[in-house]
Amino acid sequence: MRVYEADDQSWEGLTMTKFITAVSLGIVMSVGALAQVAISAKSGLIAHVEGRVLLGEQEVALKMGGRLTEMKPEQELKTQEGRAEVLLTPGVILRIGENSSIKLIANRLEDTRVQLTSGTAVIEATEIAKEHAITILVGEAAFALRKMALITFDATTGAKVYKGETQVIAGGNATTLREGRLMETSGTFSVARFDKNDTDPLYRWANRRSEMLAMANIASAKSVERMGNGGMGLGYSQGGWMYNPYFNMYTYLPLSGMLQSPFGFMYYSPSRVNRYYNQYIQAAMPVQNPGANGGGISGPRFDSAVGYNVNSRAGMAAPGGGTPAGGGAAAAPAAPAGRGDAGGGVRGGGGGGTSK
Repeated sequence: MRVYEADDQSWEGLTMTKFITAVSLGIVMSVGALAQVAISAKSGLIAHVEGRVLLGEQEVALKMGGRLTEMKPEQELKTQEGRAEVLLTPGVILRIGENSSIKLIANRLEDTRVQLTSGTAVIEATEIAKEHAITILVGEAAFALRKMALITFDATTGAKVYKGETQVIAGGNATTLREGRLMETSGTFSVARFDKNDTDPLYRWANRRSEMLAMANIASAKSVERMGNGGMGLGYSQGGWMYNPYFNMYTYLPLSGMLQSPFGFMYYSPSRVNRYYNQYIQAAMPVQNPGANGGGISGPRFDSAVGYNVNSRAGMAAPGGGTPAGGGAAAAPAAPAGRGDAGGGVRGGGGGGTSK
Protein backbone atom coordinates (compact mmCIF):
# COMPACT_ATOMS: atom_id res chain seq x y z
CA MET A 1 0.00 0.00 0.00
CA ARG A 2 1.28 3.41 -0.93
CA VAL A 3 2.20 5.90 1.78
CA TYR A 4 1.65 9.41 0.44
CA GLU A 5 4.53 11.75 1.13
CA ALA A 6 4.19 15.27 2.45
CA ASP A 7 4.27 17.06 -0.87
CA ASP A 8 2.91 14.29 -3.10
CA GLN A 9 1.64 16.05 -6.22
CA SER A 10 -1.06 13.43 -6.78
CA TRP A 11 -3.02 15.12 -4.01
CA GLU A 12 -2.91 18.54 -5.67
CA GLY A 13 -6.18 19.81 -7.09
CA LEU A 14 -8.29 17.00 -5.64
CA THR A 15 -10.24 19.11 -3.17
CA MET A 16 -13.11 19.98 -5.53
CA THR A 17 -13.18 16.45 -6.96
CA LYS A 18 -13.58 14.97 -3.50
CA PHE A 19 -16.12 17.68 -2.70
CA ILE A 20 -18.34 16.75 -5.65
CA THR A 21 -17.86 13.04 -4.92
CA ALA A 22 -19.01 13.49 -1.33
CA VAL A 23 -22.19 15.24 -2.44
CA SER A 24 -22.88 12.65 -5.14
CA LEU A 25 -22.40 9.74 -2.75
CA GLY A 26 -24.66 11.45 -0.26
CA ILE A 27 -27.43 11.31 -2.84
CA VAL A 28 -26.80 7.60 -3.46
CA MET A 29 -26.59 6.74 0.23
CA SER A 30 -29.66 8.76 1.12
CA VAL A 31 -31.74 6.78 -1.36
CA GLY A 32 -30.94 3.21 -0.51
CA ALA A 33 -27.77 2.54 1.45
CA LEU A 34 -27.86 1.68 5.14
CA ALA A 35 -24.84 3.26 6.78
CA GLN A 36 -23.41 1.68 9.91
CA VAL A 37 -23.49 3.65 13.13
CA ALA A 38 -20.67 2.75 15.50
CA ILE A 39 -21.47 3.65 19.10
CA SER A 40 -18.04 3.88 20.65
CA ALA A 41 -17.72 1.83 23.83
CA LYS A 42 -13.94 1.83 24.09
CA SER A 43 -10.92 3.70 22.78
CA GLY A 44 -8.19 2.10 20.72
CA LEU A 45 -9.88 1.11 17.46
CA ILE A 46 -7.42 0.94 14.55
CA ALA A 47 -9.37 2.52 11.69
CA HIS A 48 -6.73 2.98 9.01
CA VAL A 49 -3.21 1.80 8.20
CA GLU A 50 -0.77 2.51 5.40
CA GLY A 51 2.35 0.45 4.89
CA ARG A 52 3.65 -1.99 7.49
CA VAL A 53 1.99 -1.69 10.92
CA LEU A 54 2.20 -4.26 13.74
CA LEU A 55 -0.04 -4.87 16.76
CA GLY A 56 2.24 -6.83 19.00
CA GLU A 57 3.91 -9.14 16.49
CA GLN A 58 0.88 -9.41 14.21
CA GLU A 59 0.72 -7.27 11.07
CA VAL A 60 -2.40 -5.10 10.86
CA ALA A 61 -4.29 -5.21 7.56
CA LEU A 62 -6.77 -2.63 6.32
CA LYS A 63 -10.19 -4.30 6.55
CA MET A 64 -13.29 -3.76 4.45
CA GLY A 65 -16.91 -3.46 5.49
CA GLY A 66 -16.34 -1.38 8.60
CA ARG A 67 -14.48 -4.03 10.56
CA LEU A 68 -11.92 -2.63 12.98
CA THR A 69 -8.92 -4.03 14.80
CA GLU A 70 -9.22 -3.31 18.52
CA MET A 71 -6.22 -2.58 20.73
CA LYS A 72 -6.33 -4.11 24.20
CA PRO A 73 -4.80 -2.48 27.30
CA GLU A 74 -1.02 -2.96 27.45
CA GLN A 75 -0.81 -3.80 23.75
CA GLU A 76 1.72 -1.92 21.62
CA LEU A 77 1.09 -0.65 18.10
CA LYS A 78 4.21 -0.19 15.98
CA THR A 79 4.77 1.28 12.54
CA GLN A 80 7.73 0.61 10.31
CA GLU A 81 7.46 2.05 6.80
CA GLY A 82 3.88 2.97 7.46
CA ARG A 83 1.35 5.08 9.38
CA ALA A 84 -1.75 4.34 11.44
CA GLU A 85 -4.94 6.04 12.56
CA VAL A 86 -6.51 5.12 15.91
CA LEU A 87 -9.98 6.18 17.10
CA LEU A 88 -10.04 7.23 20.75
CA THR A 89 -13.12 8.78 22.35
CA PRO A 90 -15.82 10.01 19.91
CA GLY A 91 -14.40 13.00 18.02
CA VAL A 92 -10.73 12.30 18.82
CA ILE A 93 -8.20 10.64 16.49
CA LEU A 94 -4.57 9.72 17.19
CA ARG A 95 -2.37 9.33 14.11
CA ILE A 96 1.07 7.69 14.29
CA GLY A 97 4.03 8.46 12.07
CA GLU A 98 6.55 6.14 10.49
CA ASN A 99 8.91 4.14 12.73
CA SER A 100 6.85 4.97 15.80
CA SER A 101 5.08 3.06 18.56
CA ILE A 102 2.34 3.63 21.13
CA LYS A 103 1.09 1.59 24.07
CA LEU A 104 -2.56 1.64 25.11
CA ILE A 105 -2.55 1.93 28.91
CA ALA A 106 -6.33 2.26 29.47
CA ASN A 107 -9.17 2.11 26.95
CA ARG A 108 -12.25 3.29 28.87
CA LEU A 109 -13.86 6.42 27.43
CA GLU A 110 -13.85 7.95 30.91
CA ASP A 111 -10.14 7.21 31.25
CA THR A 112 -8.24 6.84 27.97
CA ARG A 113 -4.47 6.77 28.40
CA VAL A 114 -1.94 6.25 25.62
CA GLN A 115 1.86 6.28 25.88
CA LEU A 116 4.04 7.35 22.96
CA THR A 117 7.02 5.04 23.39
CA SER A 118 8.94 6.04 20.26
CA GLY A 119 8.71 8.20 17.17
CA THR A 120 5.97 10.76 16.47
CA ALA A 121 2.20 11.16 16.70
CA VAL A 122 -0.46 13.82 16.23
CA ILE A 123 -3.78 14.03 18.03
CA GLU A 124 -6.79 15.76 16.50
CA ALA A 125 -9.54 16.42 19.05
CA THR A 126 -12.60 17.90 17.38
CA GLU A 127 -15.00 17.26 20.25
CA ILE A 128 -14.63 15.75 23.72
CA ALA A 129 -17.66 15.03 25.87
CA LYS A 130 -17.46 16.29 29.44
CA GLU A 131 -17.58 12.73 30.81
CA HIS A 132 -14.61 11.61 28.70
CA ALA A 133 -10.93 12.04 29.53
CA ILE A 134 -7.80 11.53 27.41
CA THR A 135 -4.20 11.55 28.60
CA ILE A 136 -1.15 11.17 26.36
CA LEU A 137 2.08 10.13 28.11
CA VAL A 138 5.30 11.30 26.48
CA GLY A 139 8.65 10.99 28.21
CA GLU A 140 8.21 12.23 31.79
CA ALA A 141 5.16 14.38 31.01
CA ALA A 142 1.41 13.70 30.90
CA PHE A 143 -0.83 15.73 28.56
CA ALA A 144 -4.55 15.82 29.45
CA LEU A 145 -7.12 16.83 26.83
CA ARG A 146 -10.54 18.14 27.78
CA LYS A 147 -11.55 20.13 24.69
CA MET A 148 -10.69 20.88 21.06
CA ALA A 149 -6.97 20.63 20.34
CA LEU A 150 -4.40 19.77 17.66
CA ILE A 151 -1.08 18.63 19.13
CA THR A 152 1.98 16.90 17.71
CA PHE A 153 4.18 14.70 19.91
CA ASP A 154 7.77 13.57 19.48
CA ALA A 155 9.12 10.99 21.91
CA THR A 156 12.53 12.69 21.78
CA THR A 157 11.86 16.43 21.61
CA GLY A 158 8.43 17.01 23.18
CA ALA A 159 5.02 18.43 22.20
CA LYS A 160 3.73 21.32 20.05
CA VAL A 161 0.22 22.78 20.39
CA TYR A 162 -1.07 23.94 16.99
CA LYS A 163 -4.65 24.52 18.17
CA GLY A 164 -6.34 24.73 21.54
CA GLU A 165 -4.53 23.85 24.74
CA THR A 166 -3.65 20.95 27.01
CA GLN A 167 -3.11 20.52 30.74
CA VAL A 168 0.37 19.17 31.46
CA ILE A 169 1.80 17.48 34.52
CA ALA A 170 5.60 17.37 34.37
CA GLY A 171 8.25 17.35 37.05
CA GLY A 172 5.63 17.36 39.79
CA ASN A 173 4.07 20.61 38.49
CA ALA A 174 0.85 21.30 36.60
CA THR A 175 0.68 23.88 33.83
CA THR A 176 -1.37 24.77 30.76
CA LEU A 177 0.38 24.52 27.40
CA ARG A 178 -1.38 26.87 24.99
CA GLU A 179 -1.55 27.30 21.24
CA GLY A 180 1.73 28.22 19.55
CA ARG A 181 3.93 26.82 22.32
CA LEU A 182 6.09 23.74 22.65
CA MET A 183 7.34 21.88 25.70
CA GLU A 184 10.22 19.52 26.29
CA THR A 185 9.13 16.27 27.91
CA SER A 186 12.23 15.68 30.03
CA GLY A 187 14.93 17.60 31.83
CA THR A 188 13.80 21.14 32.61
CA PHE A 189 10.47 20.85 30.76
CA SER A 190 11.13 24.23 29.18
CA VAL A 191 8.39 26.02 27.22
CA ALA A 192 8.98 28.16 24.13
CA ARG A 193 7.10 29.60 21.17
CA PHE A 194 7.28 27.99 17.73
CA ASP A 195 6.19 28.82 14.19
CA LYS A 196 2.85 27.10 13.51
CA ASN A 197 3.57 27.23 9.78
CA ASP A 198 6.52 24.91 10.35
CA THR A 199 4.95 21.48 9.81
CA ASP A 200 6.25 18.00 9.02
CA PRO A 201 5.14 15.10 6.78
CA LEU A 202 3.03 13.51 9.53
CA TYR A 203 1.16 16.76 10.17
CA ARG A 204 0.42 17.22 6.48
CA TRP A 205 -0.75 13.62 6.11
CA ALA A 206 -3.03 14.07 9.13
CA ASN A 207 -4.44 17.20 7.51
CA ARG A 208 -5.30 15.27 4.33
CA ARG A 209 -6.88 12.45 6.33
CA SER A 210 -8.95 14.97 8.26
CA GLU A 211 -10.22 16.45 5.01
CA MET A 212 -11.25 13.02 3.75
CA LEU A 213 -13.14 12.27 6.98
CA ALA A 214 -15.00 15.56 6.64
CA MET A 215 -15.98 14.70 3.06
CA ALA A 216 -17.27 11.29 4.18
CA ASN A 217 -19.27 13.04 6.91
CA ILE A 218 -21.43 14.87 4.35
CA ALA A 219 -22.66 11.66 2.72
CA SER A 220 -23.03 9.80 6.03
CA ALA A 221 -24.97 12.59 7.73
CA LYS A 222 -27.31 12.83 4.77
CA SER A 223 -27.83 9.07 4.80
CA VAL A 224 -28.76 9.02 8.49
CA GLU A 225 -30.99 12.07 8.10
CA ARG A 226 -33.04 10.30 5.43
CA MET A 227 -33.60 7.36 7.78
CA GLY A 228 -35.90 9.50 9.86
CA ASN A 229 -35.91 11.69 12.95
CA GLY A 230 -32.38 12.90 12.38
CA GLY A 231 -31.11 9.34 12.86
CA MET A 232 -32.62 8.95 16.32
CA GLY A 233 -34.70 6.00 15.11
CA LEU A 234 -31.45 4.06 14.55
CA GLY A 235 -30.26 4.56 18.09
CA TYR A 236 -28.22 7.58 17.07
CA SER A 237 -28.44 9.40 20.41
CA GLN A 238 -24.90 10.73 20.77
CA GLY A 239 -22.03 11.92 18.63
CA GLY A 240 -20.03 8.98 17.37
CA TRP A 241 -18.07 7.23 14.65
CA MET A 242 -19.92 6.07 11.57
CA TYR A 243 -18.73 3.82 8.78
CA ASN A 244 -19.13 5.14 5.23
CA PRO A 245 -19.01 2.14 2.86
CA TYR A 246 -18.37 4.24 -0.25
CA PHE A 247 -15.27 5.87 1.22
CA ASN A 248 -14.46 2.67 3.18
CA MET A 249 -13.64 4.77 6.23
CA TYR A 250 -15.06 5.93 9.52
CA THR A 251 -16.14 9.52 9.92
CA TYR A 252 -17.48 11.51 12.85
CA LEU A 253 -21.12 12.58 13.23
CA PRO A 254 -21.96 15.19 15.87
CA LEU A 255 -25.29 14.76 17.65
CA SER A 256 -26.54 18.20 16.63
CA GLY A 257 -25.39 21.37 14.89
CA MET A 258 -22.06 21.35 13.13
CA LEU A 259 -18.44 21.32 14.20
CA GLN A 260 -15.22 22.73 12.82
CA SER A 261 -12.23 20.46 13.26
CA PRO A 262 -8.86 21.83 14.41
CA PHE A 263 -7.73 21.55 10.78
CA GLY A 264 -10.67 23.74 9.74
CA PHE A 265 -12.95 21.14 8.10
CA MET A 266 -16.67 20.90 8.82
CA TYR A 267 -18.61 18.02 10.40
CA TYR A 268 -22.41 18.09 10.09
CA SER A 269 -24.99 16.33 12.23
CA PRO A 270 -27.83 14.45 10.48
CA SER A 271 -30.35 17.05 11.65
CA ARG A 272 -28.25 19.92 10.29
CA VAL A 273 -26.91 18.61 6.98
CA ASN A 274 -30.21 18.72 5.08
CA ARG A 275 -30.61 22.44 5.68
CA TYR A 276 -27.43 23.19 3.77
CA TYR A 277 -27.28 20.22 1.41
CA ASN A 278 -28.59 22.01 -1.65
CA GLN A 279 -26.07 24.80 -1.08
CA TYR A 280 -23.29 22.19 -1.24
CA ILE A 281 -24.56 21.07 -4.62
CA GLN A 282 -24.75 24.66 -5.86
CA ALA A 283 -21.27 25.42 -4.57
CA ALA A 284 -19.82 22.44 -6.43
CA MET A 285 -21.15 23.53 -9.80
CA PRO A 286 -20.00 26.45 -11.98
CA VAL A 287 -22.64 29.11 -12.60
CA GLN A 288 -23.44 30.55 -16.00
CA ASN A 289 -23.97 34.29 -15.67
CA PRO A 290 -25.90 35.74 -18.62
CA GLY A 291 -26.15 39.18 -17.07
CA ALA A 292 -24.60 42.44 -18.13
CA ASN A 293 -20.98 43.47 -17.74
CA GLY A 294 -19.63 40.57 -19.76
CA GLY A 295 -21.29 37.58 -18.07
CA GLY A 296 -19.45 34.27 -18.05
CA ILE A 297 -18.87 31.55 -15.51
CA SER A 298 -17.72 32.58 -12.09
CA GLY A 299 -15.51 30.29 -10.06
CA PRO A 300 -15.85 29.09 -6.46
CA ARG A 301 -14.42 30.90 -3.50
CA PHE A 302 -13.98 29.71 0.08
CA ASP A 303 -16.42 31.24 2.56
CA SER A 304 -15.17 30.91 6.13
CA ALA A 305 -18.65 31.61 7.48
CA VAL A 306 -19.97 28.28 6.25
CA GLY A 307 -16.76 26.28 5.88
CA TYR A 308 -16.92 25.38 2.20
CA ASN A 309 -16.62 26.85 -1.32
CA VAL A 310 -19.38 29.04 -2.73
CA ASN A 311 -19.66 30.47 -6.23
CA SER A 312 -19.57 34.18 -6.88
CA ARG A 313 -22.78 34.89 -8.75
CA ALA A 314 -22.51 38.27 -10.42
CA GLY A 315 -25.96 39.58 -11.18
CA MET A 316 -27.66 36.56 -9.59
CA ALA A 317 -30.17 36.78 -6.80
CA ALA A 318 -28.75 36.30 -3.32
CA PRO A 319 -30.10 33.41 -1.25
CA GLY A 320 -31.92 35.88 0.95
CA GLY A 321 -33.62 37.56 -2.02
CA GLY A 322 -32.67 40.54 -4.16
CA THR A 323 -29.66 41.23 -6.31
CA PRO A 324 -26.32 42.33 -4.89
CA ALA A 325 -25.54 45.93 -5.55
CA GLY A 326 -23.30 46.45 -8.54
CA GLY A 327 -23.70 42.86 -9.70
CA GLY A 328 -21.19 41.63 -7.10
CA ALA A 329 -20.99 38.27 -5.39
CA ALA A 330 -24.12 36.97 -3.77
CA ALA A 331 -24.21 36.92 -0.02
CA ALA A 332 -23.14 33.57 1.40
CA PRO A 333 -25.73 31.67 3.46
CA ALA A 334 -25.46 32.33 7.15
CA ALA A 335 -23.71 29.63 9.14
CA PRO A 336 -26.14 27.49 11.14
CA ALA A 337 -26.37 28.07 14.85
CA GLY A 338 -24.05 25.88 16.84
CA ARG A 339 -25.26 23.86 19.79
CA GLY A 340 -26.34 26.33 22.41
CA ASP A 341 -25.75 29.35 20.16
CA ALA A 342 -28.79 31.56 19.81
CA GLY A 343 -27.20 33.81 17.24
CA GLY A 344 -25.55 31.29 14.95
CA GLY A 345 -21.92 30.38 14.52
CA VAL A 346 -19.78 27.27 14.30
CA ARG A 347 -18.59 25.17 17.16
CA GLY A 348 -14.85 24.68 17.15
CA GLY A 349 -14.79 21.48 19.09
CA GLY A 350 -16.09 21.13 22.60
CA GLY A 351 -15.12 20.53 26.15
CA GLY A 352 -18.66 20.14 27.36
CA GLY A 353 -21.29 17.49 27.10
CA THR A 354 -24.02 16.99 24.58
CA SER A 355 -27.07 19.17 24.97
CA LYS A 356 -30.32 18.33 23.30
